[in-house]
Amino acid sequence: MRAPSCAILLAVWAMLGAAETAAEEDFLELGYREDTLIQTAVHESCFGELICNHDGAFENAYCWQYGGVAPPYAGAWGEAFDLGSVTVECGVYWFTQVGGYWGLPVDFYVWDGGVWSHPACVLDMLSVAGISASYWPSCTRNDIEIGCCVMGDFTVGFWTDWSGGLCEYYCAADENGGGGHPWTCIAPGIGYPTGWRHVAVVHPRCKSMGIGVTVTGHPSPAASETWGRIKTLFR
Repeated sequence: MRAPSCAILLAVWAMLGAAETAAEEDFLELGYREDTLIQTAVHESCFGELICNHDGAFENAYCWQYGGVAPPYAGAWGEAFDLGSVTVECGVYWFTQVGGYWGLPVDFYVWDGGVWSHPACVLDMLSVAGISASYWPSCTRNDIEIGCCVMGDFTVGFWTDWSGGLCEYYCAADENGGGGHPWTCIAPGIGYPTGWRHVAVVHPRCKSMGIGVTVTGHPSPAASETWGRIKTLFR
């Protein structure tokens, strides 16, 4: 059996390179920085204790676009918690942009699971016409009212449809904190494992996402020993 010709090998390598390039265009990150600033644009009246897995500073920001996005929520980002039986009053999100923001609607979700297994069924979802996102390296806190009761571990996150164009904004990410439970839902056919995966599959430095919650009830840290370093960051 003859060895493949150089022309055939070059063609194969070209196809592999094209596939890799296409995958790289489907996801973006803004690059590691330690000089980021946080602004506040609270949309809703959110009560309760703010709980996050990040350390209060963000060193990067991520986004899926083009082939990385597909209904119902491939391309979503989330962060998981286990707080016992509580009411999630609000999801808290830190967003940034580099320009070209037009206010595309955002679907905000609560999924069951995420600490002891991957996120599963949808517990709650609402669509919001737009969010606030300052220019990188600044990011803006957005409080989105949810009002969802949970009994165990859950994931709070969001999805928006950038399958037909560039990202309008990015979700901030903590890359040097204690760690949490960051998730992303990966679309098929782009060179990564499909479905819910730890964000580090795509962004290896990620420790937790810029996503938190405000809760009422009686959060119970004893319910989970795998929170990472959950902190209440703001009054």
